[in-house]
Amino acid sequence: MDNIRERGAMDVLMSDHANYEMSARVKDILRALMIGHWKSEPCYQHQNFAEHRWGHVKSNLEWLMAFLDVNPDCWLLALNCACSVMNLTAEKILGWHTPQEVATGETPDICILLCFVFWDIALAHCARHANKQPGSQKGQEI
Repeated sequence: MDNIRERGAMDVLMSDHANYEMSARVKDILRALMIGHWKSEPCYQHQNFAEHRWGHVKSNLEWLMAFLDVNPDCWLLALNCACSVMNLTAEKILGWHTPQEVATGETPDICILLCFVFWDIALAHCARHANKQPGSQKGQEI
């Protein structure tokens, strides 16, 4: 209900044909707001749009981790980066709008994509050397 309140009611609720029971409350909401319910056919994964999109996310994640030689333990950070970039990248199927723009109605700011690269080396000021004089033996960056 919060999602419907914030973004508006969807036209159709899509789900796979897994064995599940839809609660009476969900059925009441779908009826009250005249939201259709579509289920994919069993054993036809190509009909599930979420799995198709996950295939794109997975291939982008694998490419990012291989290209930047990311530590395998940091896969979740890389996944977050890949999804963020995909949400801020225009899609032909969306009329060359970004998924975030379609969802919120606001044009997203992509400056963060232009300034930083995932898994890039970054320098930071070391606080424990803050009192050292410039030009001292110990560097002030880490």
